[in-house]
Amino acid sequence: MPLDTSAQLALWREVSRHLDLSESVRGLFPLLADQLPLDWLLVLGWTDARGELAVLAEAGELPAGLVHRHTLPTPRATELRAWGLSGRVTRWLSRGETALGRALIPEALVGPCSAIPLPVDGALRGVLLAGGALDRADAELLREPFTVAFGNDLRLHELARLKEAAEADRQALLQRLGREGVTDVVVGAQGGLREVMARVEQVARTDAPVLVLGETGSGKELVAREIHHRSPRSRGPFLRVNCGAIPPELVDSELFGHERGAFTGAVSRRQGWFERADGGTLFLDEVGELPAAAQVRLLRVLQDGAVQRVGGEAPVTVDVRIVTATHRDLHALQEEGSFRRDLWYRISVFPIEIPPLRDRRADVPALVTHFAERAGMRLFGLPLHPTEHDLDVLCAYAWPGNVRELAAVVERAAILGDGERLDVARALGTPSPSGRTPLPAPPRRATEESTELEQVLRRSHGRIEGPFGAAAALGVNPATLRSRLRRLGIDWTRYRPGR
Repeated sequence: MPLDTSAQLALWREVSRHLDLSESVRGLFPLLADQLPLDWLLVLGWTDARGELAVLAEAGELPAGLVHRHTLPTPRATELRAWGLSGRVTRWLSRGETALGRALIPEALVGPCSAIPLPVDGALRGVLLAGGALDRADAELLREPFTVAFGNDLRLHELARLKEAAEADRQALLQRLGREGVTDVVVGAQGGLREVMARVEQVARTDAPVLVLGETGSGKELVAREIHHRSPRSRGPFLRVNCGAIPPELVDSELFGHERGAFTGAVSRRQGWFERADGGTLFLDEVGELPAAAQVRLLRVLQDGAVQRVGGEAPVTVDVRIVTATHRDLHALQEEGSFRRDLWYRISVFPIEIPPLRDRRADVPALVTHFAERAGMRLFGLPLHPTEHDLDVLCAYAWPGNVRELAAVVERAAILGDGERLDVARALGTPSPSGRTPLPAPPRRATEESTELEQVLRRSHGRIEGPFGAAAALGVNPATLRSRLRRLGIDWTRYRPGR
């Protein structure tokens, strides 16, 4: 007999509630047993390449001798036709009606039993055995909800398998790169970037627009990623767009998307970067390169929280946190009239300026160590370690290209050293684009840095390590501090008692 409306609603509500097949079958059975002459349920499925049937779920009191080892191979198209079945067209099967019914239902089984095929994506993947005096209409009532529940379970396990495979690939890649995570490590967070990271921590928990300022290669994208990872949006996407690399005629389409037929070549609707970053963070690098028309539309997005695709009529609401960056002087661009002053006010709610590497030389040893280990693992499978002489030479260089240039020099030194050492001298011998050459180490007491270090050494009585040492007072690694003192020509032992 057909199920009443309330029973059908309860049936589909139960199917939608669970993805695990065992839970679905146990939840569906009492609902169906109240309406149909149903004694028990058993779901069988072809689960591996060997084609062996396995019991996937059961409910009710199963009769003795029902569960046995099935070795029926996964049916082919010709076998399905012989059984009177196809992947998309299914039939109700009695005990003796077809070969499949005879193969699945034991002859010794006492009591009526039906075999109901469960096709998924056009292929027969499982069978529902139902005990009870069911007619064809009853069996048809069972087929659709159990096919949906069975398909949901298969897809759930397929997603889990794909996730495990992706995680294995991710771990293998990280191992080859010599890294522990996909995010870059902020080297110098307790040194020259201490103030920068403090500002990142302040603004990350808000949705305020951030403008990251700094020279080329100073690490603006790394700071933007840290803002995203420390924010409530960390589970959302982080997308980077280089505004200077987009042709002016394609800026609107790339940022805001377009509708089909909006221009020649727009054969389908396309989401822009703002829509793709919905729920996350959009990093607009080199924002000073945007043309005037795109600046107007960007200002409207920041004001209204909605974008309008090229050729579209209705605005599309987006929830995106904007982080922008530039190495150009936006104040000078405003005076020239090439950058809108009202857009400047919108994007620079919280500016963060990254100091160049030449102004935080104390971070160079830690950066060199980090890049040497990564380059060694990626290129040769073993980490490389700089010597004290390597660090002294690299600390004395001006680094006009900032951290990006340092990473390139260390990688070049690893290659020139054949993976056994860093050949820093030859790596730095290549003329830089600016034509600058390595600078000599500054003389002792020639800078404020020397004076500050000597004051700390006096207070710590020449001690470097330990809770009361100079390294702890400065918040740096003891090895980094020693290298820094050698570069400046400071003998820390002369501040010890008795010297």
